[in-house]
Amino acid sequence: MFKLGLCSVTFRDKSVEEIIELSANEGLEGIEWGADVHVKPDTSASRVKKIVALCRKNKLAIPSYGSYFNVLDHQPKDFAPILETAALLGAVTIRVWAGWVLPKDMNEEQFKKITSTSREIAGMAAAKKIKVAFEFHDNTPTEGADGLLKVLKGAGHPNLCTYWQLIRPTDTAWNLDNLERVYSKLTNVHVQANDGEKSLPLEDFRDTWKEVLSRLKKKGFDGWLFFEFNKDNSVKQLAADIKMIKKLM
Repeated sequence: MFKLGLCSVTFRDKSVEEIIELSANEGLEGIEWGADVHVKPDTSASRVKKIVALCRKNKLAIPSYGSYFNVLDHQPKDFAPILETAALLGAVTIRVWAGWVLPKDMNEEQFKKITSTSREIAGMAAAKKIKVAFEFHDNTPTEGADGLLKVLKGAGHPNLCTYWQLIRPTDTAWNLDNLERVYSKLTNVHVQANDGEKSLPLEDFRDTWKEVLSRLKKKGFDGWLFFEFNKDNSVKQLAADIKMIKKLM
């Protein structure tokens, strides 16, 4: 059965304690802590341990660490504090970015940098039994199956995997095709929907999510479904989105 969690970046204006409380109150099972606000890579070890303890107290797992490490622009050495923080959190996955360049515009030098850095950080993380997963995001080299699979093949490291999310919500066939093609490397799913400019209620895409969950269930997917952003980034909307997903499950 799927496990439901929350990406803390959905509520950047809330404290760690508030996010833990609302996650527990909404019946979620885990939190993907964001590295930009709530658990920065330079967070003290004592503070991270307190966050872990508070999550455990509220029966919330910490399956992943949502970093903003960019393999195109950052160096492997920059990954070290991220990896250390993820290990302290007990996360089994670190989410990273492939860079801000479209697959069609990516040149050979950029591809070499993306794949070499990905390979190196995947090895660093493997030593700590942590997976590295790409953000499946528009306007990046991993915005679709074609780009993602090219990067994975170029990097050639078994410790690299991917997230998946709706990128073109109105093109259901495209999204489902991409899900099928990346499934063998899929670790987690970001549950959200938008029109390219603003987030929308999941209810607007009920049929799409129904088909997504149906396919994941048939495949025996046991990863996490993380609610990430929503209309107005409100707790009320989060509750409505969770209710809909649970009904579809």
